[in-house]
Amino acid sequence: IGTYAATTTATTTTTTTNWDSAAAQKRINDIGYVLIKKNNLPSGISLVVSSESEINAYSNINKQVYVYKGLLENVSSDEELAAVIAHEIGHIINGHCAKQTVLNAALSTVANSVSTKNSTAKTLGENLAVAKLSRTDEYEADLTGVDLLQKAGYNPLAMISVLSKICGNYLDVLQSHPSGEKRLLNVYNYIDYNYNSVLKKGYNTDSYQKAIAIITPSVMKRNSSAKNIAKYEK
Repeated sequence: IGTYAATTTATTTTTTTNWDSAAAQKRINDIGYVLIKKNNLPSGISLVVSSESEINAYSNINKQVYVYKGLLENVSSDEELAAVIAHEIGHIINGHCAKQTVLNAALSTVANSVSTKNSTAKTLGENLAVAKLSRTDEYEADLTGVDLLQKAGYNPLAMISVLSKICGNYLDVLQSHPSGEKRLLNVYNYIDYNYNSVLKKGYNTDSYQKAIAIITPSVMKRNSSAKNIAKYEK
């Protein structure tokens, strides 16, 4: 099935010679345990560390969360790593992996019944369907991840910090992931509405400050219009 990556922009990172996979596995297990235990999630979710140098993480239909070495080497703290893991758990508990499997099977059936001369239109239609579904899932997984972080005792602003660091700001017409700015604003608005006291305290990382610099113009534009404010509040 399609995977749900935390990033689609950066692909590799510098390989270190002292990679300790056992320590890395323990690290993600400890964080995963806190997220699962504090949120009273059912058993069955497992975490797996991968030695791949890609800056990536994904979840699958078997309730497994894979965290790549490259990502581990690019998060600044356990809170940022918890944000990535919470996002992927969000995909699992929202049923995104299973939903994507059903869509892929349906598209495959349609593909086998469409003539070759319509292959270009068919492919475009498939790409749009998958992209739209995946973008919606990414937004939902981000927000579910925020709730999981808050309840587990992690600072939910870590979600903004890590997304700012590893999420690309690209046009999302045919992308499976929404643009970085849209995701950042979506998370910011959600935290502002649900955990405003946390937002007021801020978060002390460079990547968070960069995110705020990106978000601020959109927030100011919204706040300058009563109509936009009403829409946002609704």
